[in-house]
Amino acid sequence: MEDKRQGRLIPKIKICGLTSVQEAEWVAEERVDYAGIVMFYPKSRRNMTIKEAEELLPVLKAGRSSAGGPIRTTAVTVSPTAQQVDEIQAAGFDRIQIHGELSEEAFKMIRIPIIRAYNGLDGAAQDWMQNCGQVEAFLYDAGTPGSGRTFDWERLRQIPRNGKPLFLAGGLNAGNIGQAIREVRPDAVDVSSGVEKDRTDAAADGRTPVRIGKDRDKIRAFVDAVRKVTDAG
Repeated sequence: MEDKRQGRLIPKIKICGLTSVQEAEWVAEERVDYAGIVMFYPKSRRNMTIKEAEELLPVLKAGRSSAGGPIRTTAVTVSPTAQQVDEIQAAGFDRIQIHGELSEEAFKMIRIPIIRAYNGLDGAAQDWMQNCGQVEAFLYDAGTPGSGRTFDWERLRQIPRNGKPLFLAGGLNAGNIGQAIREVRPDAVDVSSGVEKDRTDAAADGRTPVRIGKDRDKIRAFVDAVRKVTDAG
C-alpha cells in the first residue's frame, strides 16, 4: 500500500454496489482494483440477480487495475446460504465478501478468497473468521452498510491486522478520503454511496428500494483523490 520513498499512502480501490453495464465500464476505465456487486440481499437498492451480475462480470474481467492485474470481482453478501455461494462461484466471481453470519455448510462450499466484513467494530475480535486462513482481508464498515455514514476511525487504528489487509468502508467520498487514508492507513478503501447520483427517489409504496445509480464524475473524483493522497496532505 505505502511507498515510503515518496511519502505516498495509496491504498487499493474498491467501487461497490454496481448495478449496470455502464457502471462496470466506468469502473474498468478507472482501472480500480476491486468491483463489488451486491447479491441475494433484496433489502438493498443495489441488489442484483445472478443473471444481472453475469452481464457485468465480463466487462469487469476484461479490464485491468492500475497495477496491471485483473479487477477482482467481488460478490457482496449477507449471511449467504450454501446454494447462494454455489451460484456466486458458478457465475465466475473472484471473491466473496461476507457480512453477517456464515454457516458451516456454506463455508465448506467456498473455493474463492473471502473478504470478511464487519458492520461496526464490536465483536470483530471474537469472530472465528479472524483466524480463518481462507480470509484474504478484513473490511470494516459503518454500523449500517450502505448508509453513507462514517464511524470512529480512531478506534479502528487500535484493531490488530494480524498480517491481513484492512479495507476501510463507510461514508467515504472524494472530500474525506484523504483524511481517512492518513488517519487509518488502510490497505484498501471501499466506496458505494459516495459515488452515487444526488437523488433520493422513493418507490410508490414507500418501501421498495429504488436503484439510484453511480455518478461518472464522482467515481473519477474519488479515484483521483485516493491516488493523490500523501502524508503532507
